Amino acid sequence: MALTFAPAVAIRPHTPRGSPHPSPTFPVFTYRPAVGGPLDLPERTEAPHPANSASAMNAPFLTVKVYNDFGQRLPISYNSNRGSPTIVGNPGPGTLAIAQNTAIAVPRDFAGAIFIGQTYDPANSKIELSFNAPQGYRPGLDVSYVDGYSVPIVCSCSGVPVTGCNIPLFRTGRTCPRQSPGGDGLLCYNPKMNVPDGPADPFFQPCQGAAFTYPNDHGANAFGKCDGGDIQCCTNCPRPSLQLDTGDLLEMSGYTNETEIPAGLI
Repeated sequence: MALTFAPAVAIRPHTPRGSPHPSPTFPVFTYRPAVGGPLDLPERTEAPHPANSASAMNAPFLTVKVYNDFGQRLPISYNSNRGSPTIVGNPGPGTLAIAQNTAIAVPRDFAGAIFIGQTYDPANSKIELSFNAPQGYRPGLDVSYVDGYSVPIVCSCSGVPVTGCNIPLFRTGRTCPRQSPGGDGLLCYNPKMNVPDGPADPFFQPCQGAAFTYPNDHGANAFGKCDGGDIQCCTNCPRPSLQLDTGDLLEMSGYTNETEIPAGLI
């Protein structure tokens, strides 16, 4: 069955009272990209490289599809790095309804991010993306929880999960070191956001190596895995191979058998 992608519904962003993180100013605001990820790029000082034979490299735009399989409406927002062209249409913040899908197109030389969470906060779970000349117009992609975790995200290329973590971290029984003031289970700020070499904080540890859980958590970098240009990301997807398997999760979480693991955790 063919999927229809609708634009996210644009609404006015809201910041919970007392939040230390104001609503982002679009299209540019400050957050911490993963070191070595698609947004950690040098300033371009040369002419763009010619596109090569891979389909994404030959295209003037790169398309990313985003699915909301989380079971509730989710705020979504976008950022373009300073000096980068904007996403086609320069979309502002909006919401994805339950089971709604959307797609964005980014031009060559783009570097930026897609933020998805239960509130508007630049520390939300994010998809970092680039389609940049220093990389020969090969897509750069990762899922980052460096600033914080709000919802699980996994991205696939040509149907293969390549980055992200589908473990709902608020359901692992681990304590978030600092939650957003908006309520329990909305957003956990990452205390290792300024600790380049980690290791991951215990709350984030189940996703270490699959999504960026500290700045140099390079296992999550999917550069070179998406040259076909077919990128799909969702909030409840099959896990990538780098994510913990059932046995690892049992050992780490203290469950004695697979039936004790909360539904949706594996």
